[in-house]
Amino acid sequence: MLRIPSILISVFLLGACSTMPSGPSILVLPGSNKNFDQFHNDDLSCRQLSHSQLASSQQSPDSKEEAQQNYDIVYIQCMYGKGHRVPVPGELSYDTQQEWHQPPPPNLPAPPQMRDAQ
Repeated sequence: MLRIPSILISVFLLGACSTMPSGPSILVLPGSNKNFDQFHNDDLSCRQLSHSQLASSQQSPDSKEEAQQNYDIVYIQCMYGKGHRVPVPGELSYDTQQEWHQPPPPNLPAPPQMRDAQ
């Protein structure tokens, strides 16, 4: 009789742990002035920070995808803070081509001056 509740508890605990990501899902490159050893050490510390932040969060993620996103956010912020190159979403890139406006004709009169209201 005691065996069934212990099986259910272990299944529940395994299911709760299944949302914890095993690592980042994004590619981070070493910073310009960083060697591989520095990058590797920073990667390990940022993975540990991401894992601990996700584990100690007050709200558990609703899905594996949400857990992975939260993990990646902490990891990216940590690696960026340590001087490494992180991905930037394409939506944030700015169009380098500026809109061109034709200049006004040379004989265009100046706009009328506003008088001070008294």
